[in-house]
Amino acid sequence: MTQIRTSYLLNGVSVPALSCSRGIDKSVIINLHGLDVSKEVNITDMNRLESAGFWSVTIDAPHHGERDDGYLEIMRKANRREAYLMLLSIIQQEAAEVADFIHFFKSQNKKVAVSGISMGAYATYALMMINREADLFAPFMGNPDFRYKGSNVFSMLETSGPIDSPDKIFPANLFIVNAGSDDIVDPDGARRFYKAIKPYYSESLEKLQYLEYPESGHLMRPEDWFNAWDAFIERLRRDGF
Repeated sequence: MTQIRTSYLLNGVSVPALSCSRGIDKSVIINLHGLDVSKEVNITDMNRLESAGFWSVTIDAPHHGERDDGYLEIMRKANRREAYLMLLSIIQQEAAEVADFIHFFKSQNKKVAVSGISMGAYATYALMMINREADLFAPFMGNPDFRYKGSNVFSMLETSGPIDSPDKIFPANLFIVNAGSDDIVDPDGARRFYKAIKPYYSESLEKLQYLEYPESGHLMRPEDWFNAWDAFIERLRRDGF
């Protein structure tokens, strides 16, 4: 299937993007990639979505892909905590940009879903705290607890995750995928988040979907990955995308 290279100018920032060959759909899925890769890594997922009848767009995160400006190289040389805070800065910047994308697509009367993998899932979680206009949030293998593990003192960035404000999330539509044996992203954060927000959804459980694959690490087992995507596509259909 054909992807179209394009860019979006939002608030003076040009964001490189790939979109599927169709763009007249009533809805759009915004795909966010992981750390140290680029939008091109999402092509397989875009093809999967297009085969199922959905139009999607994927973008380069700040400092990634066509937006590489040396920031990631500096981050690699920093100590672990400094590098993590730099990562959170990328995540917050991307969340703000995606909020602009949502405004743009909503102005075209489209339903909008945001799906993110790993770092993209963190950005999806961060987005929940600043803009809940998306019709569906779908973080795959991310942690809604932004605190640096092992520290006792936390910056404002580290306390900006949705796990710190579970009362602010409802009635957002959520589709959460967690890898239970993840050795890169702590899977306990998503578990605790789901437990914390579930009471708010007691009368709207159809809005909250949590899938955990106990045997999968950060690179999920193929059978689990395909199952998660089948469930995501089913959710998109159910929600009228």
